This record gives sequence, structure tokens and C-alpha cells, in this order.
Amino acid sequence: MVSEIYHLEFLRTRIHEIRSALFSNTSEEVFKLPTCIISALNIDNEGHICFFIRRPELFMNERDKGFPARLDFYKKGKPFFLKISGQAQIFSDAAQMLEYMGLPGNVKLPSLTKLLLVKVKMSEAQYFESKQRHLAFNWKTWWNQLRHYITHGKTQSPTEMGTSYGLHPSV
Repeated sequence: MVSEIYHLEFLRTRIHEIRSALFSNTSEEVFKLPTCIISALNIDNEGHICFFIRRPELFMNERDKGFPARLDFYKKGKPFFLKISGQAQIFSDAAQMLEYMGLPGNVKLPSLTKLLLVKVKMSEAQYFESKQRHLAFNWKTWWNQLRHYITHGKTQSPTEMGTSYGLHPSV
């Protein structure tokens, strides 16, 4: 149990760092929610990731609102990304959404009719560290070599300039 709490806390902090994900409905149903970009609102202690999505025009208001889903968390510049899969649950009732947001049920928010609240229960989480790419190309050295070539008509040797980038006149 302690390790599960540790892993959940680790995932929670990483998800909050990235915040946005690609949400995909992985069910085999004919009518399913389209793939979209979401912004995670909350991760509760049971491992539910909660977010809002725009209600599609052809949303079928079926009784069973659960389906398998996948969330791909990625943000440019972050040295990690997450792939999370689990069972998603849809809440389309405005009263349930207001309760989730901590607002009283008598508040009227017309925009809630255009949204769906989705909770994904994490069943599998994959964490990947991406390797940092170090740029081997040194712009300052290249620029100095170019400037020296233009003014003197020849390139300096690699020992004079550091790294040679092979600047030679074209024929």
C-alpha cells in the first residue's frame, strides 16, 4: 500500500508538471468520443484523473458511460512523458459536475451543457525519461570561421579554431 501511494504521488506531480494530454477512446464501439487534447484538473487518491471535454454533437446518451481510454502526457522541453491507460467514466449531468467542482447545485452555468466531465481510473501507467540531446553544433565557432573566411579568404585549421565545419568555397 505504501508503494502504491508513493507511485500515485509521483504520477500526480509529473501529471501536474505536464498538465495536458492526448485523450483517446480505445473501445471498439461504433459511436465513441473523438480523440482530443485535454487539461488534467485533478488526480484524486483513488487514482482518477479528472478533466472536461467538449460535448460532441453526436454524443449518445447511453446508460453505460464507461469505456477503455488512454492518456498520453507530453510537453515539449520536459525530459519525460507518460502513457496512462484505464477505464473512463463520463458524467454529463450538470448537478454532478457542479458537485465535483464544489459548487452548490442551484448555480446555473449554461456552459456546462456544452461539456462532459471525464474521470479515468488509472490501471496502467508507463513513465519514460527522454534523453537530453546536446547540440554538438557550436554557432559561435561556425560564425567566427565564416567571418574569418570572408575577411582572409581561407579557413583556419581545426587546432586554431577548435572544431572545423568544412567551410570551403564552392566551385
